[in-house]
Amino acid sequence: MAVSAKELRRRGVSDENIRIARIVQDAQRRTGSPVNTLAQIIDGHPPAATAPECLTKRQLRKRGRYGTAAILADQEALQEADAQRALKARHASAILKELAQKPVQLEFDFFKGNRMISDEFYDAVRDRLKAVPGITVAQRAQAMTVLQEIMRWVPWEDHVCSKTATDIADILEMKRPHVSVSVQLLETIGAIHRVKRGRTKIIALNPEGAYRGNVNNHADAVDRYSKTIAKAGGAKSGTVVPLRPVQLDLEDAINAAPPRR
Repeated sequence: MAVSAKELRRRGVSDENIRIARIVQDAQRRTGSPVNTLAQIIDGHPPAATAPECLTKRQLRKRGRYGTAAILADQEALQEADAQRALKARHASAILKELAQKPVQLEFDFFKGNRMISDEFYDAVRDRLKAVPGITVAQRAQAMTVLQEIMRWVPWEDHVCSKTATDIADILEMKRPHVSVSVQLLETIGAIHRVKRGRTKIIALNPEGAYRGNVNNHADAVDRYSKTIAKAGGAKSGTVVPLRPVQLDLEDAINAAPPRR
């Protein structure tokens, strides 16, 4: 049972010695060491040793490897007689704890959540827009902006944008006719392909150029895209595979496209 400070004073212990003992207790708490009682510190007892925690396999799996290593480093620090080695062990434990706090991957994170947007795809779209006669620099930039927004709304392991052209216009706060022109341009050069489903035209994005999902399922997404445009009777401008380039007669594709309004 711990002896109170009042009892220690009654036994003749000075207030200064009690104050110093409390400072020692605070230092033990900060370093994670076992905390002795005031009486033990005044009597000169060494710090109490704490037996290592017994971790089950389930607890180890829950904490992960770094978390488990951090616990083991903490326990070794408690058993370490050398103060400098104990300090290094606690420092190592702090680093391991930081590594254990691995962020959960989101679909929209810094690395775009397993999303692949190939440089070849971007370059092909940009260069083909430059080759389309009669459009301005502003129209090209607007088409690239619309394409970037379409990419953001392609579901996991799919090739169909979950937003319509009208939705894209609302999101970007652009006039709908301007978005329609951009979408038509993108379809003309083979960046996207529109497929009619009921009364709505969906936007299919070539997964060879932009894809979000497990890379092992990428080939299946490409096959589904090919079948989608095949059923719709897509022109060859809609079958462009940017990462495995095919020869495209861009002039014929542009001439075959319906006139812009």
